[in-house]
Amino acid sequence: MTTVVRAAIRWVTLAPCAAVLWACTTPPPPMPTPDAGASEAGVDAGRDAGRCEPDRARFATEVRPLIERYCGSCHGATPNYGARSTLLDLDALLAARPDGTRLSDQVAQRLAAGTMPPTGMPRAPQADAEAIAAWASCGAVSVSPSSGLVSTAPPLLAPATGPAGLETVSFRASNYVVGPAVRDDYRCFVFDAPVTEPKFIRRFEMVQDRTEVLHHVVLLRDVERRTALGDFNCYDGSGMPTGSQYLYAWAPGQNALEFPSGGLRMSPGERYIVQIHYNNGRSLPDVRDSSGVKMYLGPMQGPEYGMVALGPTNFALPARVRTRVTSRCTMRSRTTAFAGMPHMHLLGSEFSQSILRGGMGEPERFVRVTGWDFNTQLFYSLPATLDPGDVIETSCVFRNTTDRSVTSGEDTGDEMCFNFLYVTPPPEGRYCDEGAMDRPTDVRYTPSACLPAGTPTDVALVRGTWSRAAAPPALVQGTVPDGRWVLSAVNYFITNGNTPIGTINLDASYVLARGQVTTAGGTLSYDVSNDVVVLTDSGVRFGAPSHNAFAGPFAGVRSPETIRIACPSAGNVTIDWGVEGDELIVGFTSSDVPGQTLWPRYRFRRAP
Repeated sequence: MTTVVRAAIRWVTLAPCAAVLWACTTPPPPMPTPDAGASEAGVDAGRDAGRCEPDRARFATEVRPLIERYCGSCHGATPNYGARSTLLDLDALLAARPDGTRLSDQVAQRLAAGTMPPTGMPRAPQADAEAIAAWASCGAVSVSPSSGLVSTAPPLLAPATGPAGLETVSFRASNYVVGPAVRDDYRCFVFDAPVTEPKFIRRFEMVQDRTEVLHHVVLLRDVERRTALGDFNCYDGSGMPTGSQYLYAWAPGQNALEFPSGGLRMSPGERYIVQIHYNNGRSLPDVRDSSGVKMYLGPMQGPEYGMVALGPTNFALPARVRTRVTSRCTMRSRTTAFAGMPHMHLLGSEFSQSILRGGMGEPERFVRVTGWDFNTQLFYSLPATLDPGDVIETSCVFRNTTDRSVTSGEDTGDEMCFNFLYVTPPPEGRYCDEGAMDRPTDVRYTPSACLPAGTPTDVALVRGTWSRAAAPPALVQGTVPDGRWVLSAVNYFITNGNTPIGTINLDASYVLARGQVTTAGGTLSYDVSNDVVVLTDSGVRFGAPSHNAFAGPFAGVRSPETIRIACPSAGNVTIDWGVEGDELIVGFTSSDVPGQTLWPRYRFRRAP
């Protein structure tokens, strides 16, 4: 299919079954015990630093909140996850030990050495780590800048074991064969909810079987039972139910996820889809996998949560360029956030989100992750209360070091920019992307080299429409005289507006375009700039600008006609065409939209 159409509908390939998480097959090393001993050099330095008296007043106002934020999951008022002591008790921090050191000295040294937080976990931002170390050592110890993973939010850590007395259920593959030639196999396994009354899912655990071929797992809920039991290939979203809801996602490096109270609803009659991304990169023989998700079920007490993906759903990254992409999401009702998982692929370097109260004013930091590590994708604690009109702005920075343009999409070689956020009450849709700015009102047009030399550049702006149709209007062929044809109208016809990522609001969606066609000596040159704006009923925006150009021999005898492209490179493009008076219509057909067909039609009026 031609890039003319592909640029317009690229957003559709962000199907819910394939819209999350790629990571390496080898999990990161286990976390060291949080109170592992310092080195001898660190102890000696600690003795020296221990002679100072850290400022007690500063601890309460400046340092304790930082320690609680970045270290409190383990070293909180009640130590967890193997930690032997709290770091929130000032007297305990400054109490002398038999060797002459104090706990505060060890805090400073381990921050400076980069051994806390433990390996595989993000470090605190430089300024905050410096503030803690400088306080604990009275300025004697400094923290070197980190080039690794740094986060402004602490990882969300779950207890080592699940809540006692709860029922557990598991949705797992059953000895699924992953052949030696398998690369990027997305397999969906469908299950009925094994409950007779509504319950809350309180905790998720990943069941890892053959880790050599396991890349990621996504759990979705099919409330309307549109998916048949069994398993199927769900690489491009084919067969995925409209309206299915994200519940959980896992990638290597991720631990269990548990709600302190409340949870996600599971009701009788629902179906659940476990999507597993397999990649047998080592070509291992005889691999059979039974990985899946284990859930702890409890009574419906406390808040009910849901998951929404916040971030830009359609973007392109030019070759050899550093690019920042952004989008906005406006709250429609009062919402409380609990935790989220920022997600990018191999080219990502920085992920950030800010809150704009009332949609304006000074941005309030929500989460920022720098030194992005593809192999460490974590859920972070992100407590926040959002009022109607508040905006979350998402931004990702990518460094495309390749020689090709990279677009948003499902594969590891594509890119993504999402925060998979747990919120209460449950969201209306799975995505929230309103684009980076107000709705575009114009599109830039620069003629390509595929047009004949000296072709004029004066082309008017055209605003096109979207319509639902079983098929586009029939085209009538006729003689196509040589000449220049200027774009005069654009119409996008689609079988229906129901896509895996929401129902298209056809009245609100539109296309902006400028362009022209020339016909001369049996050659057709097509040159059009688009900005496709697709809006769903829930307010999500898709589409992006593109410039599409080609030229090649055109017989003008029958439609459709396949043109052998001579510019800008080799290849073929098939067009539908027709003539109505002084207008030439050029159309394209796409079946890339899951479950339906899209027909873009461009009308060009012959220039005098």
